[in-house]
Amino acid sequence: MIAKASAKFVRIAPRKVRYVIDLIRKKSVSQAQAILNGSPRRAGGILRKILNQALDAAEKNSKIHAGQLFVSKVTADGGPSMRRFRAASMGRASTIQKRTSHIQLELDLLAKPSGPRPAPPAAKPAAKAAVKKVKVGAK
Repeated sequence: MIAKASAKFVRIAPRKVRYVIDLIRKKSVSQAQAILNGSPRRAGGILRKILNQALDAAEKNSKIHAGQLFVSKVTADGGPSMRRFRAASMGRASTIQKRTSHIQLELDLLAKPSGPRPAPPAAKPAAKAAVKKVKVGAK
């Protein structure tokens, strides 16, 4: 982990944030910024601010540029829900939960392959199973 950023008590449901989070997880910072800039969802703007906050922290503290980083971990957990009431039929009241989110984002260095990858072992041919021949209609 190179840099970390978080936002707490964000007034958007965690389920809605997770749709956008799934798009940027394990992507490079430049790809994630492009995805968030083009996202029509409200969570895209919130995540863009958190990503920029983590990127600034990485450049300031570790002297690492955006081209060397990727989004290693992003989570959106539920925060406290605000409860509101709305009039329902027959004089009753129904509750409305206004959910909040706690969002955490971590950046890490891109993994560079250290050398050529070893070839996978060759698969052995499967042994033929014994087949029992049965005549149809015989006693």
